Amino acid sequence: MKFPRPAFLCIVTVATLLVLPGMAHGAYFYLHDQPAPQHSNALLMDMSDPGKLTDSRHDLNQGPARWYTAPLEEEQKLFGDASITLYIEAYFLRTDLLPLQFRVLRVFLLDVSPAGVETEIGDTPATPMVFLMNDTIKSKTFNIKNIDHTLSAGHSLGIRVEKTVDPLSFFPFSILSPFFSTDILFDSTVHKSLVKAPFNVTEGGIELECYPQQRSVKPGQEAVYEIDVWNRGSAKETVTLTHNAPSNWNVTIEPATLQVPPLFLNYTDVTVVPPDDAQPGDFMNCTITAQSQTGTASLWLNTTVAALTYGVDVRGGGNQQGKPGDTVTYDFTVTNTGDLEDTYTLSVTATSGWNATLDTGKITLQAGQSQHVTATLTIPSDATNGSTGQLTLTVQSQNSAERDSASVTTTAVLAAGDDDRESFWEGSRSTILFALFLLGAAALLAVAVLLTYYAKKYAEVRCEERMKEIAPGYHAHYTVTLTNPLERTEGGKNRLNYQLAIGGEIPDTWKVELDKEVVTLDGGESTPVALRVAAPERASLDEWASVDVIVKPVKIRGKTEKINLTTLLREPRIRLQVSQVEHTPQRFKEGDRVTSRITIANVGEATADNATVKLLVNGKERNRIEGLTIPLEGRVEVSMPWVAEPGENRVEIVALQE
Repeated sequence: MKFPRPAFLCIVTVATLLVLPGMAHGAYFYLHDQPAPQHSNALLMDMSDPGKLTDSRHDLNQGPARWYTAPLEEEQKLFGDASITLYIEAYFLRTDLLPLQFRVLRVFLLDVSPAGVETEIGDTPATPMVFLMNDTIKSKTFNIKNIDHTLSAGHSLGIRVEKTVDPLSFFPFSILSPFFSTDILFDSTVHKSLVKAPFNVTEGGIELECYPQQRSVKPGQEAVYEIDVWNRGSAKETVTLTHNAPSNWNVTIEPATLQVPPLFLNYTDVTVVPPDDAQPGDFMNCTITAQSQTGTASLWLNTTVAALTYGVDVRGGGNQQGKPGDTVTYDFTVTNTGDLEDTYTLSVTATSGWNATLDTGKITLQAGQSQHVTATLTIPSDATNGSTGQLTLTVQSQNSAERDSASVTTTAVLAAGDDDRESFWEGSRSTILFALFLLGAAALLAVAVLLTYYAKKYAEVRCEERMKEIAPGYHAHYTVTLTNPLERTEGGKNRLNYQLAIGGEIPDTWKVELDKEVVTLDGGESTPVALRVAAPERASLDEWASVDVIVKPVKIRGKTEKINLTTLLREPRIRLQVSQVEHTPQRFKEGDRVTSRITIANVGEATADNATVKLLVNGKERNRIEGLTIPLEGRVEVSMPWVAEPGENRVEIVALQE
């Protein structure tokens, strides 16, 4: 049986003629699941690295397996030892009832003519393999030594794998043969069956490097990979690069041909644009192949489609002031920071007793578009000198939960002479203090009064969690509680206005924001203040932010309070989630072979490079797939066969990062 391939998976480079790479120790050919050129009875083996996540299979019980290279462009010499590494699965319907299985295999190295005639270059003896109950997949390397053979131009190198000494082919054991299979697993990132051939090639050659080889991109946007092309030889090379991406993905290489000096490197860019109808989680693996005079090299690139997002940003003008009864106008800018057109609902709120208005309640913006919005705030006619009112504009996306807000503060200022009580008090206090200085006993009383004044707290600031760890590119949220510790009195005598600010040691590239800049609290009242600390994606793990949230009661000197919050960086965490499981067939009985199709989503903070998926039935592991690569916010689908047990079958899927 062959498992279905993921969408947009393409890793095999097809060519009519084979040019061997410049490698000093032989050439590696990977087994692929597609017909060999000019030979319909065999599959292709070439030098491109498999990129599929699921295995292809060939059951040797159905007959020998054959793989051929493309025809050689020039005559080539084979001299030395060849090795064939195969992944073999001994399948039985009820492995829990069979403690071990026995298989005998034989491998042939072939010279295949254009007409398909096979000439055996060498072969292995019949090789036994033993499989235990819970270890039914093994890798085996078959060696063919002391090869001295010349392959003519136009011929292909091939292998043939046969099963020998098969008692299941004889009666009465043949009755059981439908319940057994001997599968070669190949053409996947997990099981890379391959052939190492001792071609007599020279030192030098070219190599390709790229970091990273995996990127995420949104539909309509592009991912650019910088490829390093190394020349390991002693002469200048002209290198041509090609790709094997599917036609609905736009992939360009610029430049596609370049000169590389000896023992040095040159650069080229590969630009990948997904189809307009690509869905989040779709991905494309393609192979970049470089061809020079002395050989070839290749590497794979993985591009995953990221989800389009909604977003909004609101920016307001500076704070203003005015006389009681004035109407102050503010201009805000609303920007669509998402990837899609969005419609936003706008609303304003103001301090009690202050009247706020807005010129529009709904706007529609294209991605990246901005629009100005006007709001007004009317100062109460009975406002006292220095009193403040806050206006907050809130913008809410109608297509998502995204929202943003901005606040401005208006200060009431009376005309000159309307409120000179403070100046009068300042002068009177100096006179009184001087008089008290002359009166010793009264001076001690004044000192006691002043000490009580300065010891009195006008603000309390607290936060339950004062230290957090985040990964680069993420943000930490703190909730700071601000309290007016004065007693609540009638008429709001102890009502205070507070100004909030941010200080401390904050790296230049970090972003720290408070959701409020001005707060008004009556005696005994509290309010939460949200602090957001965001670290850039490229931040070093040695960086950290020590943020001071500073609270200053308005018109009260020397009563500033602050609280320090620390944000540290840690390694990104990987979290894998099983998002969907389907069983085929859905209804089964004891002994039936069931295939579970499982979708694993990476909902963590980094790419999972070596993920493992385990399938357990009634608490016992029945299958596993290792070595999976799951991009950040990406998904992967795997198929895992198992055999139904008697009675209830409780299936558990475990996905983890090794």
